[in-house]
Amino acid sequence: MTPPILPGAEPFLFKSPTPTDRVVLLIHGFTSTPYSMRELGQKIANTGFDTKGILLPGHGTTPEDLETTTWTEWLDAVKKAFSELRKEYRQIFVCGQSMGGCLGLLLASTQRVDGVIVIASGLRLSHWPARLVPLLKYFVRFKPKLNGPDVKDPEAKEAEIHYSVMPMRSIDELRKLLGELRARISQVECPFMTIHGRHDHTFPFDNQEKLYRSVRSRLRRKIILENSYHLATLDVDKAVLQKAVIHFLKDLCQN
Repeated sequence: MTPPILPGAEPFLFKSPTPTDRVVLLIHGFTSTPYSMRELGQKIANTGFDTKGILLPGHGTTPEDLETTTWTEWLDAVKKAFSELRKEYRQIFVCGQSMGGCLGLLLASTQRVDGVIVIASGLRLSHWPARLVPLLKYFVRFKPKLNGPDVKDPEAKEAEIHYSVMPMRSIDELRKLLGELRARISQVECPFMTIHGRHDHTFPFDNQEKLYRSVRSRLRRKIILENSYHLATLDVDKAVLQKAVIHFLKDLCQN
């Protein structure tokens, strides 16, 4: 039986004040929840897009639940949400944070996405022991988040809904996901924007340039957040981020 969803971690659907045939699919990151995408989703919806935030399998419940899921299940959940939205909307944009952005890029490598926005995403993690995870997972079950979520703003850090530990098996699944993304990133051709904090401690800042150069998109844009850490949708530059996302979406709708 699936554990109950943590309060505040529920998926969401926000409707534009006026009817629209455009929607933005919002995807949260590893061990996080739709809470981290909710405010951004509300801001986007206020400007004329519907927004849907999904809860990835194993997230928003317990670390033990996450431990039983695979990266392909996370991607399948994104594909399913995209397929359901395709039945109702003419244009679908995807916006993901961290692993959520990586999943969005994997989706865009095989599906006709009208634009993809990645926030604090990358091709490689910062922690050097990541390459030891395939072995360590047999000896260590959980890795504590010793400093909590990677957020500069103390109030946002306290409010974030996430797991305080990361299952080692799940970190290994994330490692596999990134390997798949490195193999498929050059197949992304849709309009693309990357937003990254200069002081990100999870996906180092140089990931932004690597992503920017790896996609084949003709329309590419990058935004640098000077004062934010990894969880950029909730951090001190969130207003800058929100404005950049909305501006990009509106630009795409004019083309």
